[in-house]
Amino acid sequence: MNNKIKTLVMITTFIFCRYILKYFWGDTWSEALLALDNQSHLLLTPARYLFIYSPLVLVANLLFKDVALTEILGLKIAGFQHYFLAAVACCLPMSIGYAYLSSELNLALSGIMVGSVYAGLFEEILFRAVLFGVLFRYCHLGFIPAALLSSVIFGFGHIYQGHDLMSAFAAFAITSVAGTWFAWLFCESGYRIWFPLWMHIFMNAAYGIFGMSGGAAGDLPGNIFKASSIILSLFYIHLLVRRGKKREITLLNLWKNQSTTSTKATLTTESI
Repeated sequence: MNNKIKTLVMITTFIFCRYILKYFWGDTWSEALLALDNQSHLLLTPARYLFIYSPLVLVANLLFKDVALTEILGLKIAGFQHYFLAAVACCLPMSIGYAYLSSELNLALSGIMVGSVYAGLFEEILFRAVLFGVLFRYCHLGFIPAALLSSVIFGFGHIYQGHDLMSAFAAFAITSVAGTWFAWLFCESGYRIWFPLWMHIFMNAAYGIFGMSGGAAGDLPGNIFKASSIILSLFYIHLLVRRGKKREITLLNLWKNQSTTSTKATLTTESI
């Protein structure tokens, strides 16, 4: 099976999962799980993600049998602690800024788990590691087409955060750009999902805990502090490159990934 057919199979499977399979979930399962978790969504949310997107992981694993599942999922353990600490440092100015701007403090465990931990965990593994990662690394699409495909779908999933046409478009545009940034972080972190995953979790947590308004698009003061975290993440990757890490995204693979073999992670924990 050539790469074009594998690309089509991956995209078709994702569309099936996201826009068709979710309707087979049914209200009965939701009602049962909500009753068990006392309407907190702590059980419902991960169950829905696993039910809806498991076929995507299964298809990716079947298409690329020679690649370890942990590689497809971006879940290699090496570097876990380093990326956690780096994400904390990058997101700290944003959290401090939001604390300064906000008069709210929402510390409900269910809200943090559902809105931050689950969102960061499942979205990064599914959208970045599996969908984008497979299209870029193994189907050999270029970074731009692979990132656009996964990021546009990611952006469509946040349109609901807009309260009118313009704000919905702003939410779509900003989250699409954010998806591309997360995809770049995934590549430049040695194809490990940990750094974008922790960044996603901590940024969502800061947004939710301090009750920042404006949805995904945010407002000007909040976006300034959000930008500080993005800039620090870019600086962190620059430091890794200065210390010898191979630059993964270059002009040579923006439109087509010319690699003839499955991309292997080149970053070691010693080089972080």
